[in-house]
Amino acid sequence: AVFGVDARDNTLGAGVNSDVIIIVSIDQDTGNIKMCSVFRDSYLNVGDNKYNKINSAYLMGGPERALRAINQNLDLNITDYITFNWKGVATAINILGGLDIDLTDEEFHYINSYITDTVNGTGIGSVQLEHAGMNHLDGIQAVAYGRLRLMDTDFNRTARQRKVLGLAFDKAKKAGPVKLMQVASMVLPELSTSLDMGDITTLVTQVDRYHIGESRGFPFARTTMKIKKMDVVIPATLASNVTELHSYLYGVENYSPSA
Repeated sequence: AVFGVDARDNTLGAGVNSDVIIIVSIDQDTGNIKMCSVFRDSYLNVGDNKYNKINSAYLMGGPERALRAINQNLDLNITDYITFNWKGVATAINILGGLDIDLTDEEFHYINSYITDTVNGTGIGSVQLEHAGMNHLDGIQAVAYGRLRLMDTDFNRTARQRKVLGLAFDKAKKAGPVKLMQVASMVLPELSTSLDMGDITTLVTQVDRYHIGESRGFPFARTTMKIKKMDVVIPATLASNVTELHSYLYGVENYSPSA
């Protein structure tokens, strides 16, 4: 599980919402990586039979509670996680040399205010963008792009987040082990993770084996409504969504969610 938190003070544990929630499935035989965002506004059981937006599970109990909530609702058994903040992502992308992203007019209209806010939140310098279309984004600008949502929906925002991760992964594959170890050493202080340095070193040395395939957002079939003044995402049928999730992540056919 990959969590991105909205902390402006580098907090990585409980007390902050996880505005990025991505389940990452890695097929060790083929090297294929699948990513599925869990929409942060999904109205699910966040623990103790309390229903709320799923991102609040992290707020209440950090990655441990967030993992329990994801596993309970989606019938999974995820044990490993990585939590990052804005500074960690911006630092990694800066070391990798930035990302090329084609901005729509609507995205350009909002991105500079997000750039300013991200600079203030991380202390890392950047500059304002001057036009829509193709731009070479530094780390701060790429994080700002992944935070955009005012011009469309949170569903689109999760797609932008996966796009940033995918492009960063492509750059990482071309960077070589020395630079990747530099990324790891610089970014690890900005992460909370269940992985140890040995796990990370193994991933770095074998990065050429892996490739990112399709990505999706959960729940697949959904509706939106207002509950207790909150705008939330409701799975059309949780069981059918979970069945489709397992089929997508693991190629499981005729999967039946447990009780």
